[in-house]
Amino acid sequence: MQAARSSTQSSSSQTGRKRHVWRWIFLALLLIAIVWVTLSGNPFAASLREIGGDKPDQFVLQRTFPLAPRGFRYYTFGLPSGSRRVALVGEFAVAPEANKPPTGGGESTANGVELLVLSETAFAAWQSGGSAASVYDSGRVSHGDVHAELPAGAGVYYAVFSNKFPAAGAINVRASLRLHVSSWLPEWLRRSSKGMGA
Repeated sequence: MQAARSSTQSSSSQTGRKRHVWRWIFLALLLIAIVWVTLSGNPFAASLREIGGDKPDQFVLQRTFPLAPRGFRYYTFGLPSGSRRVALVGEFAVAPEANKPPTGGGESTANGVELLVLSETAFAAWQSGGSAASVYDSGRVSHGDVHAELPAGAGVYYAVFSNKFPAAGAINVRASLRLHVSSWLPEWLRRSSKGMGA
């Protein structure tokens, strides 16, 4: 009787250990799969990240363009209905027009430009000389890092580069702006997964 009981206990403890080992193997495989989906540049992994809410950045503008004295240039972009947690991010820098000496120091705002991000109605008001509430206003700067949170929902927006300043000279603006959707992935992890996909 005693021998039968001990063999039953040893077989049940072996079964318990096997279940425990299989549980750890399953958890390890699950962790490996999560890391692969998060970091891989594979198109299938990228589509799984999109299902999870991670959207790739969409370029609005990436170019260098001239800007005349007292002039402005704008670029239009839109958001579809249901948009949320979207920001316009990027940077811009200003240089004097070629073959013209700068009017001040290298970091002087005398050669600066102002970046405004305006809604459609605000742009119409600004263009006609009225006051307009902006989503983003850099002020007059020679270099700017942009992070403008956009309101949720559908909308048309204008990224306006303005050189409407007294005694402003002709300048060149190099700008890179994109729409960025906040996601469940931390920013450092998004950057590393993009680096691995390149």
